[in-house]
This record gives sequence, C-alpha cells and structure tokens, in this order.
Amino acid sequence: MSEYKEIFKAESEEHLQQLNDSLLGLEQNPNDLEYITTMFRSAHTLKGMSATMGFSTIAELTHEMENLMDMVRKSQIAVSNGLIDILFECLDTLEALVETVDSGEQVDICSLQTTLLKAMEGTLPVKENTCSVTQSSSTIEHELSADPEPVEDIISEIGIELSDNEKHAIQSATNDGNRIVSLKVLLDESCVLKSARSTLVLINVTKMGEIIKCEPSEAELEDEKFDLEFTVIFATKNADEEISGTLKKISEIKDVIPTTISDTSFPADKEMQDTNEAESEVQQQNSTGVKRSDAVKSIQSVRVNIERLDNLMNLVGELIINKIRLNQLASDLNAKDLDESLANLDRLTNEIQTEVMESRMVPIDQIFSRFPRMIRDLAKSEGKQINLIIEGKEIELDRTVLDEIGDPLVHLLRNAVDHGIEPEEDRKQLGKPVAGMVRLAASRQRNSVLIEVEDDGKGMDPAHLREVAVKKGIMSKEEADKLSDTDALNLIFMSGFSGAKVVTDISGRGVGMDAVKTKIESLGGSVKITSVSGQGSIMKLQLPLTVAIIQSLMVTVADETYAIPLGNVIRDVGIKASDIKSIEGKEVIMLRGEVLPLLRLHDILDCPKEKEDKKNLIVVVVEKMGNNIGLVVDDLLGQQEVIIKTLDNKILRNMRGFAGATILGNGNVALILDIATLI
Repeated sequence: MSEYKEIFKAESEEHLQQLNDSLLGLEQNPNDLEYITTMFRSAHTLKGMSATMGFSTIAELTHEMENLMDMVRKSQIAVSNGLIDILFECLDTLEALVETVDSGEQVDICSLQTTLLKAMEGTLPVKENTCSVTQSSSTIEHELSADPEPVEDIISEIGIELSDNEKHAIQSATNDGNRIVSLKVLLDESCVLKSARSTLVLINVTKMGEIIKCEPSEAELEDEKFDLEFTVIFATKNADEEISGTLKKISEIKDVIPTTISDTSFPADKEMQDTNEAESEVQQQNSTGVKRSDAVKSIQSVRVNIERLDNLMNLVGELIINKIRLNQLASDLNAKDLDESLANLDRLTNEIQTEVMESRMVPIDQIFSRFPRMIRDLAKSEGKQINLIIEGKEIELDRTVLDEIGDPLVHLLRNAVDHGIEPEEDRKQLGKPVAGMVRLAASRQRNSVLIEVEDDGKGMDPAHLREVAVKKGIMSKEEADKLSDTDALNLIFMSGFSGAKVVTDISGRGVGMDAVKTKIESLGGSVKITSVSGQGSIMKLQLPLTVAIIQSLMVTVADETYAIPLGNVIRDVGIKASDIKSIEGKEVIMLRGEVLPLLRLHDILDCPKEKEDKKNLIVVVVEKMGNNIGLVVDDLLGQQEVIIKTLDNKILRNMRGFAGATILGNGNVALILDIATLI
C-alpha cells in the first residue's frame, strides 16, 4: 500500500481543509446545519479511505466524529461552544494522524474518545464564548451540497429535483420511445481514484443513452466530492440487464441498480408540446447549459510529484540558455539562413516555458486557507473579537514562492491580532467597533503579486519608535531625530527591535519582523509599511510570480556583466557628471523634481575604476523600501530573460548583494544583483 500513501495524504489534506472551513462556518452560524452535512460527508470519505489503507486509528476517530455530527443533524445535540472546541480538537488530532502515516508513530486518542462520549451523552460543561472570529461572507466561500428539500417537482421515486430544461428533455426522450432510467452506482470501499471510476461510468452510460442529470453533479464527481455512490438519470432503449452488465465490468464498481421512472410523472404541457426549432437546441443542454453530447468530456487532472516539475523547469532553463547561445552564434556568423529556424525555435521554447511555468502556479488560497483557524485560536486566547477579511485567494503564485511566504504571513497576522487590535474596552472608549478588522488581500500587479496585511488597530507612532531606537542603543538621539516618519517605521525590521510595551507568548520579543523582511527580499520581493497612529497599519509584500526565470536589465561594470531584476528597475537615464551635487558627503542629483541619491556600482562591487572620469554617466534608477536610488553603471546591454541559478556553495550562499547567477549566450556567467541587500 506504500505507493498509495502520497495520494492518501494529499486527498486527506483536502478533506481536512474542508472540515476546517465548514467548522469555522458552523461556529459563526450554529443554526446552519448544511455545514454539519458537509463535515459529515468529508469525515465519512476520510473514514472510508483510512479503513481501505489500514489506518484504523483515523478510521476509528472519524467514525466517532460521524456519530456526534449525526446526533447534531438529528437535533439530539445542540451546537455549542464546547461542541465546536471538541470538533476542532478532533480535527487537530486527525491532522497529526495523517502526518504520521509514513513514520507509523502512534497518537493516543483515548482521552479524546472519552470527551466525544461525554459530548454524545450530554455531560460536557457549557463554556462561555469569550471571543469570536467572523469571516467575510463575500470572500470566504464554502462549497456545500445539502440534501435536497422536497418540492412539487421532485421525482418521488428517487428524491432528486429537476429543472424545467431537464423535465423538458425527459418529455422529449419519452416521446421518442426511450425509457428514463435512474441508475444508482455503488463503488467498492477499496476504491482509491473515485473520479476516474465515475468518469468511466459516465462514458459508458453515454454510449447507451443520453444523460439528463447526475447527482452529485459531474463537476463534483470529478472533484471527488461524494462518498461511494452517485446517481445518473438518463434516457435509453437498452435493457436493465445490458446496462448493469456493461457497467459492472468496470473495475471497483461494487453494484449497479437501475430503476425505470414512469414517464407519466412528467405530463407534457402546451408550452412543451409547442417547442420550436430554437427551443430544441435547449433540449440538448443540461442544467449547467452544457450540451449533453459534450457533458462527459474527459477533463482530468494528474497529480505530479513536485520534484518532476522542478526537474522540468531546470531543463527548460537549459533549453533557454542554449536558445540564447544559438541566437548569439547566428548573430556573430551573420547566418541569415538560420533566422527562420531560430525564430521557430524561439517561439516553441517560449510556449514550452509558458506551459511549464503555468503548471507550477498554485492558487494562493492554499496558504490563505490556513489562517481563519489560526486567527480564531489567537482571538480566543486574547479574548478579542476579530473580523477576518480574505480577498484575492484565486491569485496564483509559483509554488516555490508560495512555500516560502507562509511563515512571514503568520508573523504579520499574529502581530496584527496581538499588538495591532486593541482590547475590547479600549476600542469602545475610542468609538471603534468592538470587533477588530484584520484584512488579508492578494492582487495581481503586472509581473508581481501584492499581498496586504491590514488592521484597524492602534497603529504605530514614529516618535515612539525613535525613542525605542535610542533606548536600545541602536542610534543616537541626533540620528533618530533626522529619520523621516517612513524611516522610523522601517526600524521595526531591524533585528531585535520591538516597539511592543508588553512581551506576550505570541509576539513582542523583536523576533519575526526582521525575518519577514529577510525572507521576502530573498525571494526578490520587497516589504513596505504604512501606519497611522490610532487608525491601524498596512504591511505590503511585493512578490515576483516566479523565482526561476525573470526579466532583467543587463548592465556592465568594469567589463563584467551583471543582471538587475526588472522588478526593481524604475528607469534608466543619462546624466552629466557636472550635475552631481554632494549632501553630507554623499552624491545626489536632481531628477524630475526629486533628490536622487547616487551609488556607484564600481565602489559597491569593489571593481577597478576607469582611469579617466567620464563627462556623461549612465544611471539605473531602482526602488528599495519605497525609496528611489540611482546606480551608476558603465553601459546598458538591454533587457534579457535570465535563468536564476542559486548559489549553493556554502561560502557563497550567505553573500549579501547577489540573488544568484545566470549563464549568458556566450557561455559566460553573470551575477544577478539583489537590490534589497546590495544597497
């Protein structure tokens, strides 16, 4: 069974996430039992998977969770704060159990089982609710599949609601002499790939007739959002024996139960009988508006080991390097006959690169979905009410970037709840809503993604931060007084700096914000902060879409070629050396109405200088932490797509100022400058 462990873990994590989302929803809407229905189905599926794999502890715990949730569904137990806490404890234990399937480590669930038993017996003490976390309904979505309510147009034999189009299709099919069959399909309990089996069933059903409706829907079948059975209503002229015999040949199909539905259940009204040619097109569509002839398209996803995607990206990188090399050779040789072939190679390489990069893109929701539970627990421990708003969870990032931003976001959100949001009494006195607002939002910004962590709490006072810097001996009072408000706010990113007046278990020790800045900058991103005392703060993280292939501006300094990531570049300009001024011993120039500090890359990189001073200089204007800085270079070579090769050598790995290296078309190596740590 070892070959199925990775599949089991991946699918289990999806079901656990759905349990988590539904449980958070239930906590805010105790009377909405649709959440319990969804949780019950996820737990039931997880139980079946675990039993099949032989993970009896997981199966046992999910079975007892099912019993408790079933009592809630039947109104035998009321939804209470204590019940929610128990279910969260079960969820945490299940996550731990899934994590240990590889190691075989034992997790004791005896005490939790005792607690579940007390809950079912109604002997648990009632807990007071001291906090709450509200999630914005417009941004936190739950996919719920509630049991259908009986209405007049439900088929009494099978309890499935039909739309007017579906009734219309049934009437038309019966007029053509077809039988309407409700087909119940049961999968074997050992079935691992339920979506594959259900797709094979639908394909074979299509060969024998015309599908009118699936319950659950075809999309839910593809996403495996069902237990071990589903129903298909279709029109056919085939006998039940032929239908059953065909479908039972499919592997892991336990049973097939066809039931003929009487066509008298759907009397044809005058409107249906007078259907014109335009309406006949509607007959060929199901309730989703998709033609039934196209309804069973084989649209399937494949789970691919991330190492294979990494290897594929490396190969694409090598391909691009060789493409650049060929273009360089063709240019040097002036071989015009090669131009057409190289143009085709260039087009194909770009298409391959695009496809590979798209395959690595992952919705940011995979990270964002962790935080509602975390904020809920923080709010509970702090005795605060938090209104958590999540936006832009559909935005996609390269999975390498996504893997690295989880911890920085945890630091920012914990600080927002602990130090940002004031206690309830303070908020009341200030005339603020009792529930503090924490907003986590992602948006696409050209070739990057912007993530914002905002709160409406106390904000930060630049004057207080200057005082802290002086008290901690970071700088003198004179130096602190010269800092602008923006620079004073950026003091929080210094190692060991903390403006918190109280150290808590959550934050306030000066550890975290410097790690946030270091991590984001190591990914080629940047961090900006805006804050208004008494009103709140906003942390803005600017991140590249991918860290594997980037657009760069190629420059030369002392006959060496360097790459500056285009995301850091504002513009490039030519200036006269005579226009350079000096302020406090530092070179500056007036450019477009602003004072632009100048730095010479010769000095920063310790390169040999030219013997004669140039009268005209080339300046690349870059951005760091919201400030523009001019870098003086020798020459510009133009923009180029470069493949980032990390500096894995132990000596080079921790060198500041370099994000990696790339290979040029002539075979030489060029270093990629990391603006965040270089200047």
